[in-house]
Formats: sequence, C-alpha cells, structure tokens
Amino acid sequence: MTASDSARNFLVSVLGFIRERKLLVAAIAVVLGIGLSWLIHLPTGYSGHAHPSQAISTDFSSGFSVAWEMTSKDLGVDGPIAATTRVDGVLVAVTGKKDGSSKGATTSSGTLIGIDPSGSTPTVLWRHEFNSESDTLFTWDDSIIAGGETIRASDGTVTATRDSPLPTTVGYDHDLGSPRVLSPSRPSWGDGASFVPITSSVVVTCTSIDDSRSGDRDEGPSCTGWHKDGTQAWNYAVTRNADRLTVQPTGVATVDDHLIVGHYEKNYDLYVDSFLSLVDGSVTDLGVAFSGRLSIDNVYATSDGWIINGMSYSQLEDDDIAVLNPDGSLRETMALTTNSLSWRTLITTTCTDTDGQAVQPTTEQALAALRTGHGWTPMCSNVVTSGSGSSIYALNGRWFLAADEDGTPTYTEYEQGSFFSTDGSLILSVPKISVVKDFDKDNIPTLHFTRSGKQVASLSQVGARSAQPFYDDLLIATPVPKRNIFLRYLGGYPHPDTVLMGITPRRAS
Repeated sequence: MTASDSARNFLVSVLGFIRERKLLVAAIAVVLGIGLSWLIHLPTGYSGHAHPSQAISTDFSSGFSVAWEMTSKDLGVDGPIAATTRVDGVLVAVTGKKDGSSKGATTSSGTLIGIDPSGSTPTVLWRHEFNSESDTLFTWDDSIIAGGETIRASDGTVTATRDSPLPTTVGYDHDLGSPRVLSPSRPSWGDGASFVPITSSVVVTCTSIDDSRSGDRDEGPSCTGWHKDGTQAWNYAVTRNADRLTVQPTGVATVDDHLIVGHYEKNYDLYVDSFLSLVDGSVTDLGVAFSGRLSIDNVYATSDGWIINGMSYSQLEDDDIAVLNPDGSLRETMALTTNSLSWRTLITTTCTDTDGQAVQPTTEQALAALRTGHGWTPMCSNVVTSGSGSSIYALNGRWFLAADEDGTPTYTEYEQGSFFSTDGSLILSVPKISVVKDFDKDNIPTLHFTRSGKQVASLSQVGARSAQPFYDDLLIATPVPKRNIFLRYLGGYPHPDTVLMGITPRRAS
C-alpha cells in the first residue's frame, strides 16, 4: 500500500465518521423538533374568573388558545360527545349511540356526564346511564330530562321518574299529526343529540290529532300541562271552530305563564283565538274587537303582555295598536303616529344583556322601540329569514361589512345563533351569502370584528370544529374529527383521541 492509498483511506474514514455524525445530528434535530412542537402545543390550562355567559370576552381579540383537552377515557365513556350544554353552572355532556332491533323503533342508550370546568383542568362530577326513545334531551331549571327521568345537574341524582316521558319528537306546530312539546326553542335538525331548554313553569304536550280520530282511542284529542316532577297540572280538550279547524295551544311565545291558543289555515298561517293559563289551564277569549282574522305575525309577546298590530289586517277601533294583558284581556288601544321602526323589524329583533342572554322587552320598551327605532338594551341584533334559513344582518342598527373577493367592503350576514363579545365588537360565526357565496354548513366558525368584518382567528387553527361560550372567557368546543394525522402527531391540535376541548383567549407572548 502506497502512502497515497493510506491517505485516501484515512480521508474516507474521516468523511464516513462525519457523515454518520450528521445523520445522528439530523435525527436528534427531528426528535427535538417534534418534542418542541408538543411543548408549544401543550394546553395552557384555564385560569379565568369563571363567569357564566353567552357573550364572549373581548380578550378573544388576541385569538384562541387551547385550555384543555379531554378524551373518552378521561370522561369514563365510550364514543364521541354528541352535545353539551350548561345547566345550573355545570357542564353537561351527552354521548351515546342508537341501539335498535325492532323495525321502526330505536332506543338511544347513552351517558350523561356532569363536568366542572372552573379549575385549571376540568373535573368529572358524575355519570348517569339512560335510555330514551329520542336523541332530544330537555333542560329544565337545575335539571336534565332524559327519557322518563329528571336528573339534577349538580350531582346527577334522579329526582323524579315519569310514567309518560316527554314526546320523542318535537314537531312543527302546524303538524297536527305529531306529538310535541311546546317550548321556546326547537332542537337543531342535524345529526346527533341536542338539548332543548324549557323556560316555562309547565310543559305542554299534545296528543296526535290524527290518531285521536282513527278509532283507536276513546278520548278526544287533548293537550296536557306537566310539572317538572312529572305530575299532571291540567288537561285541555282540543276543539274545532265554526270552520272545522282545530283550535289548540301553540308554542309561539309565553307571557307570564300564558300562551296563545289558535288554529292553522291550510297555508299553515296561524291565527289567534284565545289565551291559555299554564297555571290552571283556564282559557280567556281574545279581548279585542276586530274585523277579519288576526295573524300571529301581528301579535308580539312582551314580558308583561301582548301588542297587536292592526295596521295590516284590521281596524282596532280605528287605532293602530292594541295592548293586551297576559290573559288576552284588553289593557289599552293607541294610535302609533310615528313609526321609526317597522313592525317586521321589531318582531325580528333580539336584544341581549351584558351576559349575552336574550331580554324580552316590557310593553313600554317595545312601543318605545317602534317610535324611536332604538332597542331596549345596549346591544340588539336584527334577523332576516329566507328559504335558506335565518341570519343576522345588523347589530345596533349597523349593517355588517366584510371584504369580498376583490377586497371591496360589502354587506354581509352571519348565522343566527352567533356569539358576540360583551361590547359587540367581536362576533364568532360563519359568514353567509355575501362573503361565502357557496355556503357550506360544515364551514368552521371564525372570529371577526363586527365593524370591519376583518377576521381575527378561526377555530380551525386550534383544531376545533364548533364552539359555544360556557364562561365569557372559556369556549366548550368539539374537535375536528378528521385532523391530518401528521399534524396531530407533530403536536398540532387536537391531540389523538380528543373528544372535548376548552378554548380560552390567546395569552400575550
């Protein structure tokens, strides 16, 4: 071997040594990079003041951070979370899957979980297994109604059982062939379970009108008032008017434990006939003299009575407005000489308090809104309804703006049910119509400034698909189900097996 060969071999050995070390260094760098990514994406924990609210904190203007993540194992259940809600300060989640063997009848077997999210990490308080013929669950004061049971939210205790569970479906009011519960809101018609809040002192259920005429029943069709403990309050016999149209309680609105009794025409328009007391089931006829029929579109519920607009349908003793007491008796009539706010705008306006809870106006506040054009709280939103659903188009009388594809500010709308910040400067929602031309219901909500429409952040940035406020500074979110596995294992949210997330404002770095 020559000297040159020896030198060459030595050089090859040195280069091989360096190459091996480079590969080792690269491998170490990759491992450290993954570890650093996981450290960056560790949940920050919740450290807020735990103020229950349907409005979001202005601190979200800095964006989103993940406070915590929970897996099915953490919750002590199998399967994903179907729905969540807040009941008496407790986060209540439901999970389950349908088990059905008999044709045409399915039973939803699931688990209710009570969670305290007020600490740095959430705590499971209780679990309760239930069986129900419906995916719709009801909340009532401090309790949840699932199947034939009333469950107290604070500790999961069953406080009452029902011989006759609430109906398995919540049908449209004009669908006279469907049993239903009359409540202020309806569940979403999407997949999965939903919680429907009951805010009245008594729940009204109505038997199927069609079934009562089939000969299989001895009694006539009726509606029944039920207390929260499952006991019967009263029974109302459904009648028919001179035109053979069914006269029955409706779920339009409730005023001081009274609701409207009416009938539906063939075009599904509802007309007022009388008023039903939820306390004792007594009925009072409409206490206003008018010509022609009075549509529900011209009856507005306030916190202390009803306002009837006679301008479109009839002359109310030559006056424009009639004010009724909760039982339908006439309080006064008046001419509305100055109408700064249209009637249609009034009945599609929702005003909220500083916690984002809807505030029903008094009669005087509603009349003042008609005269002046101003709402009855500092923050009011306006809703428009079309064939594609309902959307919010204005806040405090100002239309929403957002940049279109060319960057030009243009009017836009947001989904009804969007969440505003406490001062109205932020909105968490999906833009509709003007900004998203081909609207996709699976679009993930984003946070926007309401004045400019400029986007602040998207829930997709933290791996969440949807969210709703629990506290003003804590959103309860569901994770994106099909997150890129590469991103998940690099530390991006959500982490594997996450079924529930808590989202807080981004902390200043």
